[in-house]
Amino acid sequence: MQLSKDLKEFRNKWNLKSNNTFTYTSPKILKNEKVLNIPTVVLYLKPTAKACPAAGSCRSLCLNLAGNPAYLNNKLKCRSRRDLAFRTNENLFLRNLVLELFRFYSKNRSFKTLGCRLNGVSDHNWLQIPVTITSEDTLYISNKFNIWVESKTYSNIFELVRDSKDIKAPFDKFSVSNKLKFYDYSKRIDLDFNLAKKLNYHLTLSAGSLFDTLGTAIKYKLNYAGVLNVKKNAVMPDYIEINSIKFPVIDGDITDWRIGDKNDTTNIVGLRVKRTPNQTEEMRKAFCIA
Repeated sequence: MQLSKDLKEFRNKWNLKSNNTFTYTSPKILKNEKVLNIPTVVLYLKPTAKACPAAGSCRSLCLNLAGNPAYLNNKLKCRSRRDLAFRTNENLFLRNLVLELFRFYSKNRSFKTLGCRLNGVSDHNWLQIPVTITSEDTLYISNKFNIWVESKTYSNIFELVRDSKDIKAPFDKFSVSNKLKFYDYSKRIDLDFNLAKKLNYHLTLSAGSLFDTLGTAIKYKLNYAGVLNVKKNAVMPDYIEINSIKFPVIDGDITDWRIGDKNDTTNIVGLRVKRTPNQTEEMRKAFCIA
């Protein structure tokens, strides 16, 4: 069974392959598998103004420029290429994303849980981006990965995964979403948080926004991620106080698996400062919440 002509041409044009659509080796998501036995993939696009409409103080310390300088230029070129492919044709990009997501799922069927982050350093509202699966896609995915996905237009990728069936799974665990879980950090307050919960899209709001993400996190009982001025090997505090409210602190650097965090009430997901080019002490102080 061959890929449809339009998807094959799109992949060739933008050099999108099974090893470069998602990132599998980001140090933080690798902790998910090492510590929790949860393989995770992340999608890195560009953190443009359109992709990150709520970005505030985070812009000066954006993690898009973090990491080993020796690999930075190539990494940024890859993100730019993916981003341009996404902006050129959203649906073809999403169809390819679904293909590679199911490839990842198929290769890791033996694991109890799998993870996916769609916003590595961007902040797109994936809840509002539809995806149309063709009959050719359905046949290819079924034959290649033993997953049944109906040919139709879905409201978003989360709905598609929820409604997709793992042909090899037990009858009561047919849905691919039983194994594959989505999560992201966001600085947006315009997301449909109730819909996200309904579709099992786990969101952690974060500091550095133009808007009141802490108030929104409290309203929807979501956790709130923020950078603390804590050194690399230092222990996180048990609690911090923000706006005269005392919050428990979760060490968010142990793994990236935010789905496993307590969130019966709002907790602070404490993150240590990550080094970025031209970072200054003033920038760090402005960005840190405590």
